[in-house]
Amino acid sequence: MNERAARDVALVHAIESTDTDRVVWSDADRALASRAAAEKVGAGASSDEFLAERAALVLTRIARRHPKVQTLARSAPARAWLMPVVGAAAFVVGALGADVGPAQRVNLLAPPVLALIAWNLAVYLVLAGSLLVRRSATVAEGPLRRTVAAWLRDTVRRVPKTALPAPLALAVGRFAAEWPLLASRLWHQRAARLLHGAAAALAAGAIAGLYLRGIVLEYRASWQSTFLDATDVARVLHIVLAPGAWLTGIALPDAQHIAALGAGSAGENAGSWIHLYAATILLTVIIPRVALATVASLRERALVQRFPMSLELPYFRRLLGAWRQGSARVAAVPYSYTVPPARTTGLARIVTRALESPVDIDWLPSVPYGSDDLPVLQDAPLAAVLVIFNLNATPERENHAAFTEALAARVAGTAPLVAIIDTSDFVERFGAATQRIAERQANWQQALAGQPLDIVFARLADPDLQASSAALAASMERVPA
Repeated sequence: MNERAARDVALVHAIESTDTDRVVWSDADRALASRAAAEKVGAGASSDEFLAERAALVLTRIARRHPKVQTLARSAPARAWLMPVVGAAAFVVGALGADVGPAQRVNLLAPPVLALIAWNLAVYLVLAGSLLVRRSATVAEGPLRRTVAAWLRDTVRRVPKTALPAPLALAVGRFAAEWPLLASRLWHQRAARLLHGAAAALAAGAIAGLYLRGIVLEYRASWQSTFLDATDVARVLHIVLAPGAWLTGIALPDAQHIAALGAGSAGENAGSWIHLYAATILLTVIIPRVALATVASLRERALVQRFPMSLELPYFRRLLGAWRQGSARVAAVPYSYTVPPARTTGLARIVTRALESPVDIDWLPSVPYGSDDLPVLQDAPLAAVLVIFNLNATPERENHAAFTEALAARVAGTAPLVAIIDTSDFVERFGAATQRIAERQANWQQALAGQPLDIVFARLADPDLQASSAALAASMERVPA
């Protein structure tokens, strides 16, 4: 999916994950959005296409009830005007800063353009060193680039909290925290493009400044140094200006010629030296920086068109599983417990809310107490495997924990395993004895500690739908599939 679609999907994820009470977006709304998106994209669509279409439908429908969501749903523009403006400003700064010396004299050892070349070469070394250390194609992210990337990012536009229902306000906070992590690679490429382009423009401005001054004024080239003699200066200039000499064909003078330009001399016309510096800047600064900006731009374009959105979260797996299968499939395995029909209905309501999709529950035969036989699970993909216990039972490591351990090994890598402990009978008997209920729940948690599953206590006879479904959804996200 592209950047805009990914942003919509991330915002809808934040809304649906935060609105646990279904104040803003009900179960019926969620199911309707999934069905409408499935019908619109068709059976042959990709996961990205389905999620993008569904997110667009969700935001459109929510915006009808809460118009301020439109402000949240639309990101700030990518500031297409910024590169030309920054480039123009950098060009002007470079042109004004190319003052090569006082009294129309060019000090061959100390013009600003020499510092410009040295700075860019240092940047290239840092970039190359970072790539070697990381042994990857990732462009180095220094403090300057991180700062520019943070400034460029399209964060959530500010909306007064009073203008939004509480669940939406919480969702905005969650989105504002999650989206920067998802989009950081894209923002860093934008920052790289901006910085490399500005550096190239600055260097181009410096060259323009040199030639503009040379047109209206005569500059004389000379040098002076406290520590270097003519031989040293000739050696330095032969190294620094070698690219310019290669490009222009202008021969670099020897030490004897350089000695004649020392302190106290009248110097010589600086035209050839300006050509050498300009050509050197072109080869060592402008061309490399333009190339780096082009690479960053291509990477940015690739990320914009194919945004790296991970769909491995249980939230996405549930949506995509329901879309592909029509309904989520769940296996329920009672252990030493015959679940009454009314309670199977209660569990179905909890699972439907937790998975946010229609659910088919495959109720397997109850496993006898102490039995080593594991149930036969269907071959079809399962959204979850639920092992059902009764809080009335006294938990035992050698039986209950041993069974969950064996079942977890059976389903490892195929579906999350969650223990649902029905509190209906125990709460009915000891409803006023809250401490006794808490102690029994603690016994179950202790008995099943260390198992690769999570525990959800639910009163299946009369479930607290919001709390139980939220606990189950959170458990499936924590338990490894």
